[in-house]
Amino acid sequence: MTKPTRSVRFAATSQLTLFPKDDSSRGHSWYSAEDKARFQQEMLQQALQLRTSLGHGSAYLHDFSEDDLINCTGIEPIVLFSRSMMRHLQDMKLAHIDNVLAAQRHLNTSDLSLLSRRSSDDARQRAYAYAVASL
Repeated sequence: MTKPTRSVRFAATSQLTLFPKDDSSRGHSWYSAEDKARFQQEMLQQALQLRTSLGHGSAYLHDFSEDDLINCTGIEPIVLFSRSMMRHLQDMKLAHIDNVLAAQRHLNTSDLSLLSRRSSDDARQRAYAYAVASL
């Protein structure tokens, strides 16, 4: 039995479809107030865990790993109190963007597809490890 091949396709153009917003749905959310409160509580718990693991924002800059960057995304102001850490985090994000753009400029579509697949596999493994550790 052969495994189905998955591939990344690139196009010279992109398509954007705009849908008019229905006025009757304003003020309504997919999530209930209880869901939002639970999400807020979970975010604060994760931020506290990250702050503890990073030494309350006083960790050395060279100790800040790519996994720390991923874990802090979206909650940086809650996790990091040091301006130098925030600046370092911003520099890491910009370097990551530069690396992605450089790869897109220099790799052919086949190699870029392979790199994307490897990156996705790594992200899935990290997410799985995090989910199992959270049980």
